[in-house]
Order: sequence, then structure tokens, then C-alpha cells
Amino acid sequence: MKLGIVGLPGSGKTTIFNALTGSTAELSAYQGGKRDANLAVVRVPDRRLDRLSSMYSPKKTTPAQIQYVDVGGSVSAKKTDASMDEFMRFIRPVDALVHVVRNFERAGEPPRPAEDLDALESEFILADLITVENRLERLNRETARGKRCDPKELEVLEECHKVLEKGEALRAYPDLARSPMLRGYALLSAKPCILVLNSGDEVELGATKLSAPRGVISLEIKGRLEMELTQLSPEEAVLFREDLGLDEPATFRLIRESYRLLDLISFFTVGKDEVRAWTIRLDTRAQQAAGAVHSDMERGFIRAEVVSYKDLMACGNYSAAQRAGKVRLEGREYLVMDGDIINFRFNV
Repeated sequence: MKLGIVGLPGSGKTTIFNALTGSTAELSAYQGGKRDANLAVVRVPDRRLDRLSSMYSPKKTTPAQIQYVDVGGSVSAKKTDASMDEFMRFIRPVDALVHVVRNFERAGEPPRPAEDLDALESEFILADLITVENRLERLNRETARGKRCDPKELEVLEECHKVLEKGEALRAYPDLARSPMLRGYALLSAKPCILVLNSGDEVELGATKLSAPRGVISLEIKGRLEMELTQLSPEEAVLFREDLGLDEPATFRLIRESYRLLDLISFFTVGKDEVRAWTIRLDTRAQQAAGAVHSDMERGFIRAEVVSYKDLMACGNYSAAQRAGKVRLEGREYLVMDGDIINFRFNV
């Protein structure tokens, strides 16, 4: 999973990036003309994986991972083609956006989170509208010359145009936003989005009321404080969080919301060599889940030997789970459940 951190200049995007990843990226990197995005990979915390690792004592334990991309600047219809291309180069591959909104005073300027939220959302919608209009214009020219165009693509783009012209984001219409016809366009307002209200140290959490757009999940983070906590030792960070009344690091909350937003679940493979967590979409069938482990497993899929994490823990070990009838064989159409522990049988 890859998440792109975006926001208006001065919203604290890089502060949030550092808070989520434990990085020490320069907060003024983009003001200094740096063009490359900040990248970092974060391990997905999962107590189930930790318990399985304790049970099997493998040579290696591999958690699921999330990559965060701190994208410089913001999209704007006023950008030059080169700077827009640069922005899109980093934002195009991400699975979802983390939209950072400033909720702290900056250089004497009070926060205006609702206005900032609307401003960037409007930029996304306008950029998408320009993209869609350009493509529709091209398709209509080609049709006028007698060239055959995909009528389904034309229909989807016209539907997008209606939505965007109303000033609405495409993500508010999930079926439209997920259309395979839009896959190559990387439309910004179609990407799933998490709104992060980046609050200052002096702001009481929960005191700022900000309505998230339709289809957007929101959470509030004290970005600077969380960034400083990541620079402490784990023991010191725990003590400070207790004093501040913070139950867990901000990254844990964001990861949970990311999984919920994207309908993601985890299954596990276990053994003496490796215990590993795998991330797949909800309602993935067993044969496709096998492909997440290795393409040969999907191609030569025979059966999936499955036990739920809950049943394994209740029985104490795999052999006991087998004796209790909790280990079962499932076919290729089985819908993998969150927490399933799977041994794929295959032949190639």
C-alpha cells in the first residue's frame, strides 16, 4: 500500500510525514527547491503477527508494510506543465491520499482549516475537470474523423464531467471512481482520501469541528508533537504519551483508517523459516490470495489449508487445531477472511 501526503503549502505535510515514519526529512526541503519526494516505508503493527512469531520462532518475521510519499507543493491549474508533470509523477501511483490541513497559527496567520480543505479539494476537482475535458475533446475529434472510439470510455468520461462540473469529487461516487476505464488517468478526486487535521500543541484535540467531504475519513493529529515523540527512545515515548493522555502513536491510527478506507485485510503464512503478514483486499478469493505470495501458487492452486487466528489461539497450537477440526480445506472460490492462517497447496 502506498499513501501520498498532500496539502497546501505550509500545512505541515513534511511534519506529518516525519511523525508517521520516524524520519527526519527537512521541513523546508521544498521551499529550497528540492524536487524529489520524501519516501519512507513503515511496518504495519499487528499483535497477531507478534503472537504467531512467538509460537513458531521462525528465522524471519515479516510484517505488512506501507509506503508514505511526501509530495512537494500542491496541484494547481496555474502550475506549469513541467511542475504539474513532476507532481503527478509522484502522486499517480499512490493508492490513497493523506490530505493534511493546517490547524495551527503560522507567522501570525490563524488557522482556517475549512477554507484550506475546500481550496485543495477545489484544485483537485479543477485539475480533473481539465484532464477529462481534454480527453473528451480528443475523443470527439477522432470520432469526427471516422476513427472508432470505445463507447464505454466516452460514457464514463461524460459521467465524470457531469460530476466535476458540479464541483463534486469523483470519490463521492465509488462505482464511477473505481471504473476500469479511469485506471490510466490517475484522477486526483477519484483517489480514496484520509483527511488529517494537523493541530498545534496548544489546540485541544476534538475542539475543532471540521466536516470531511463525502467519502473521506478524517482524524486529528498534533503533528509537531508526534514528530518530536518519534525522536525519543521507545521507553521515553511511552512515558510521554502516558503523561499527555495519548494511547498510541499517530501512525497506528492512520494505518487502521487506511485499511478501513481501502477495504484491506491481512492473512498470514507461518512456518519455521518465516512468519509473514500479507495484505489483500476484502472479498479476495483464495486463488488470488495465493498469487500475493507467489504467482506459481496462483497458477498451480489446488487447495488452501485454512485456520482462523482466533481458533489457533484458542486451541494453543496447529496440531490441536487440527484435532479439534478447526483446520479446513478450501477451494479457489473461498473468500479469505481477516486473520486467516493459510497453507496453499499447489502444483506447477
